[in-house]
Order: sequence, then structure tokens, then C-alpha cells
Amino acid sequence: MERRTFIIGGVAGGVGLAQYIFVSRYMNSMRASRGGISVRAFQKFGPQAALVAITPNGDFYITSKGSTPHVIRNDWRLQIDGLVTRPLTLTYRDILALPQIEPVMTLECISNPIGGNFLGNARWTGTPLAPLLERVRPLAEATTAVIHAADGYTTGIPMERMWEEENFLAYKMNGEILPPAHGYPLRIFLPGKFGMKQPKWVTRIELVREKYLGYWEKKGWSDDSERAAHARFTDLKDGAKFSGENLELIGYALGPLEGIRAVEVSFDEGASWQQAELSSNPSPLAWTFWRYLWMNPQPGKYGLLVRAIDNEGRVQPPDPQHIFPDGATGRQRLTVTVI
Repeated sequence: MERRTFIIGGVAGGVGLAQYIFVSRYMNSMRASRGGISVRAFQKFGPQAALVAITPNGDFYITSKGSTPHVIRNDWRLQIDGLVTRPLTLTYRDILALPQIEPVMTLECISNPIGGNFLGNARWTGTPLAPLLERVRPLAEATTAVIHAADGYTTGIPMERMWEEENFLAYKMNGEILPPAHGYPLRIFLPGKFGMKQPKWVTRIELVREKYLGYWEKKGWSDDSERAAHARFTDLKDGAKFSGENLELIGYALGPLEGIRAVEVSFDEGASWQQAELSSNPSPLAWTFWRYLWMNPQPGKYGLLVRAIDNEGRVQPPDPQHIFPDGATGRQRLTVTVI
């Protein structure tokens, strides 16, 4: 506490720093026309960018509608059918033979409260989704993809969103075969959405004509479930007291597919804002880490706020503060005292 510079915070609760991994430049630069989707965009991942924290499999959060299903690999199949020209059925061996990618992506539960721990970051091994959609040739009247899981879970995704090149199917997590609780043998990822739209234990992708409300959506949760930009302090507690000539605030930010442009901190309840440094911002798929050096803080009580701005210029709003129904993307507010 007597150091001249005191670092306030740490890695987000429950996240862990067992290993690090490098990821590539912004995925925004990878997007190609719908007429030329290929795995080349994903091959740009590599050890050429900023350092990000990886969550060990054992520390990664788990949420499900019920118990983990027992899936026998040799009996498992992935079907892509419905309003398609060429229905497709793939075995686990077929999936492993497809072109492989290894994106690093942060997953967050829609029920993660402000400052909560229901999120984690992993290196996923899998294959892009778009080439498989191209193979089945969806009919023009197909507007929605219904994703079915082995535990009976379902959710609906607009076809336009299914075509995003960042979407992929994953069968490994941090170099290991997917643990049963995390979706073995296969799960789907639609980066930029909350976890409820990215089911585990996927068995079928059914293209249909009508809008579809899945398990959680029928209970009132967001059907869109797109994650808005939001920033958080890490491990800084409300009511904290500290001293020092220079205090370093740290935290992370997450956002939509467009990624994070900036993070700002306020010391006066939002009357004014100071820009933080983005110490790690490797990809819109993974969390951004930020820090702010608070120079010569004067003794007193402060109302701290933090907010994120995405690459489209959208500023994190102050509300909502509650998780239901769209996720708690509101600003985190903490009262601290400098002594």
C-alpha cells in the first residue's frame, strides 16, 4: 500500500492466468464478400498480436438448462437440413477432417451481473460454419436457423447472422477435446452474442421459414442477445480505501463484432471522462484489457465509473443494470476513498 504506484485490481474474477496466447489483428479486416467465403480469413490467426489471458478449462464458467447429456461419439451426427437444396449429415470424423481454425474468443453469459464472473476466454479449435452453409445451399425462403442440442435445448438465429464469417463450430478447448460440460463433441459459436445463443452439444441446424423462439427466449430472455460494448473494473471493490502518489486502475472490456475502440473512466459520477490506455486489444472476439494511471489523486471520496466505446462509435449506456432480459451492459459504479 505504500508503493508510489499502487495497482488497483487484477484479472477478472474467476478468470485465471494459467497460460497466455497470442491472437491476430482485428477480424474486421478479415471480412470478405458473401460470394467468396473461405477459411483463408481465419488463417490469419497467429502469434503476431497482443497478449491475452486464457481461462483454464477447469475455471471456465458453466451454465446449462439442465444436466450434461451423455453423448456417444460414434453415434453422434450433425445434421444441416430443413429448407436446403442438399441436406448434410456429418460424423465426428467428418468434422475433424474439415479445414481447421483456432480462434481465441471470450464467452459471456447473458446472466452475468455487472462485475460478475460468468465469462471466460479460451482458444477454440474447430471449423468455419459458412462453408457448410454453402454446401447445403439454403433456399431463398429460409429466414431462420434453429439450432438443436442433445439436451433438448434450442435457439433461433436469423440467417443473415448465420453467414457471418466469424461463426464457427468447435471441438477442442485450449488444446483439449471439449469437456462434456462445455459441449462435447461439438458446439457452435456466433461471436458477439451472449452464450445463450451459442449452444453446446449441437446435433442439428434446421433452416426454417418462420421466426423461432427457443428455450430461454420463451421465458422472456432476449431473442437478439447481441452483446453491447461494456467495460469493467477488475477486483476493485466498492468502498475500497487506498493511498499512493500514482494509482493504476485496470479492467477489461467486451463488445460486439465491431470490437472496442476506447475505454473511458470518470472520477466525478460521469460529469467528465478520461481516456484509458488499451493495453491489450487483439481482436473483437476476445476481451480488451485497459488501464488508467491516476496521477496524484487528492484525498477524498470518489464515484468511479467506466464505459466502453465500440468501433462504430456507440457509447456504453448507463442502463440497464439488471441481467433480465438483455444482459447487464450498464456502467459499473464504485465509490472509493483516497486517504
